[in-house]
Amino acid sequence: MTRTTRTARPPAPEAAARLAAHAPGEAPGARRARGRRRALAGAAAAALVALLAACSSGDDGAGGSSVEMARQDVAEEMDAVAADEGGDTSSSGEDERQVVQTGDVYVAVADPHEAVRQVVALVERVEGRVDDRYERAGTEDDPGSARLTIRVPAGTVDEVTAELDQIGVVEELTISREDVTAAAEDLDARISATEVSVARMEDLLSRARTNADVIAAEEALTQRQSNLEQLRSERARVADRVALSTLHVELYPPAGTPVAQAGPRTFLDGLGSGWAGLVEAARATLVVVGVLLPWAAVVALVVVPVVLVRRSRRRRAAAAAPTAAAPVGDPA
Repeated sequence: MTRTTRTARPPAPEAAARLAAHAPGEAPGARRARGRRRALAGAAAAALVALLAACSSGDDGAGGSSVEMARQDVAEEMDAVAADEGGDTSSSGEDERQVVQTGDVYVAVADPHEAVRQVVALVERVEGRVDDRYERAGTEDDPGSARLTIRVPAGTVDEVTAELDQIGVVEELTISREDVTAAAEDLDARISATEVSVARMEDLLSRARTNADVIAAEEALTQRQSNLEQLRSERARVADRVALSTLHVELYPPAGTPVAQAGPRTFLDGLGSGWAGLVEAARATLVVVGVLLPWAAVVALVVVPVVLVRRSRRRRAAAAAPTAAAPVGDPA
């Protein structure tokens, strides 16, 4: 995998030249030969399943013919795959490398929402598609931002990045490349071998003479068909990733963008601003009162009984004090 990173804003031709660089990969001929050897092994295993199914037949006479038929299938299938391997090896050097490209593009734009429309139009023009789209609405203090995940044809990546640099200022660009040629060739070889195996199983099923042979052939055929569909689906995903490169585009306002501060300019504007301030102050006061009121109730439940008890004690003490302080007179 190779990675190209750009944080400055170079001219479009320079960026295009840098994006066009490819990393060397493994020789296609060696990968093709390895894939064909795997295909040969898979084909032999598939035919061996049919051979074992034929051997397990309960009818001795029919079982013998099924065994002989399965042996012939093994030989024919191995010869066919081996011949296919030899024929494809000679032309493997002409195969093109298959590369998956992914990238992240950070673009500073004056109006992110207008830039989104321009990016969508650009993607449609190069016959790509938008897989994901997110927009954050702007406010008086923030013009907002946007994020898109776009899929564009692999051959148009340079053109698209250059166009993005025209829509805004590309402040950062990262392109990663992954060579999947070996994986694609391996899948192609496995698909070819599985197709041959399915054809052999269908032929074996058509020539089966006993119920046991039919059941065994159907089970093997179903398994091979399921494997074939999975391989084809995986190969289609690889082909889609190769054909359409993925770019994650971030659109945001430039750093330090001045924001217009709206202030009162006339008497009525000032009056309205003052009234709004008064209302806001009253609202804030009510909020504070609402927050403190539950705490005041709790404090009152604790403090009020204490105050009442202390006052009661003071009254009793004040009533008892004159009686205790009165002097006792001498009798006349």
